[in-house]
Amino acid sequence: MTARWHNLEGSTAMRSEYSMGLPAGPALRPMREDTVGLADAATVVRELVVKPAMCGPNARLVAQIGDWTWDTVSRLCGVDAFCASDAQGVPTYLSFYYYELSGDAGFHLRTPTFGDRLQVVSTCYGFGAESILTLHRLAPLERGLPPTLTAQELHEQRHAGCLYVRTFNRWIQRGEAGNRDLQSAAPHGFQHQHLPQAPAQYSPRLAYDGARRQGGFTPAGVLPREACTLDYEVDMGRDLNGVGLLYFASYFDIIDSALARMWRRMGRTDSSFLARLLARQRVVFLGNTDAGAALSIELQRWVDAGDAAHEMFTVRVLERDTGRLLAIAELS
Repeated sequence: MTARWHNLEGSTAMRSEYSMGLPAGPALRPMREDTVGLADAATVVRELVVKPAMCGPNARLVAQIGDWTWDTVSRLCGVDAFCASDAQGVPTYLSFYYYELSGDAGFHLRTPTFGDRLQVVSTCYGFGAESILTLHRLAPLERGLPPTLTAQELHEQRHAGCLYVRTFNRWIQRGEAGNRDLQSAAPHGFQHQHLPQAPAQYSPRLAYDGARRQGGFTPAGVLPREACTLDYEVDMGRDLNGVGLLYFASYFDIIDSALARMWRRMGRTDSSFLARLLARQRVVFLGNTDAGAALSIELQRWVDAGDAAHEMFTVRVLERDTGRLLAIAELS
């Protein structure tokens, strides 16, 4: 058996032919490589192809955006978020405290699919030594949007057909009680002084403080409808991350799975659940727990007082035995 190599234009390299009489295989198709670079001291720009692990009617894209947050902080802030530690060498983790996605009918969480080319612009804002705010804008690469992103754009000057994401992260360590005892802990070498400060009117605290104090989101201008409470057990084969914590993206999966169960209870079809437009979703993470923990998922449906066709859902995730609140969410 012999082999000859052909280049992508058909002359030499990259194609095998066999003397056994088998037909020659096709030439390899050229692919654009993913790229990543700095637009300025606070902004990272990526151009990439959407792969199967990054998309679908679940938390895969949520998880990928989380990885971009960690990678962006690592590139901009002088510390490797994937293996950070304090001055004594104890591991610290860039935990997610608040996560918000805002899209539209032209581009939302489930829009990207296999092979799409995206531009992802990520900008960090400083929040002191123990926290950081990262903004992301996802858009089709062919849109040719500028490699810039500000808090003002996200809140007041959004481009249509884009997905905007805010992630607010806190550096934490495990305490003596493990996953149930997470404490603030800044990593050694974390640099944030050079980052811009978010104007007060764009602070994520405006979004999560009230919900945290009230123990949940209470939407304005809406009327309550169906409610239910569902059970869930943290799955040790699916829900944990690489350091044994309940993975932040698993919260999204847990919430979405509970909503799907409620959807069926309301007599709706699975196809309508998969086809629904989820333009906005936000989650506040208030605690962690262990594999096998029994959870209660409390769901409430709301409808717009002026338009009953417009609905939203609020969710509370609690440890069943202790009543400890782990997360609150709003989906609309």
